[in-house]
Amino acid sequence: MDRKEESCSSGVAVLSFLTGTAIGAAVALLLAPRSGRETRAMIKEYGTELTDRAVEEVRGRSEDAVDRGRRMIERGKNLIGRGTELVNQGREFVDEKKKILSAAIDAGREAMQREKENLAKAAVPEEE
Repeated sequence: MDRKEESCSSGVAVLSFLTGTAIGAAVALLLAPRSGRETRAMIKEYGTELTDRAVEEVRGRSEDAVDRGRRMIERGKNLIGRGTELVNQGREFVDEKKKILSAAIDAGREAMQREKENLAKAAVPEEE
């Protein structure tokens, strides 16, 4: 099970727990032999407790999400830095190969020119 599914499953479990707790408390309050005032006070107290638990759960999950987000941003920055480094290395490699190729072309041109001159000299008969 991957992390996303695990997070979703735990979220469903928490929501199910809170829902079950609320329903059970409501049934218990409605069936308990208490006065209306006592019942309303108990419902209010239970509602406050349930709200506090829900707020704590949401806060904890949001802090986890923020931490994961920060880690992902940091990882992204590292990847961008590494990518930039690789691009720069690639540019240096290409520039070096361009220089080598350019030098080879220039040397070939010079050799061709010398050979032309040699052939031209050989083709002209010497006068006696």
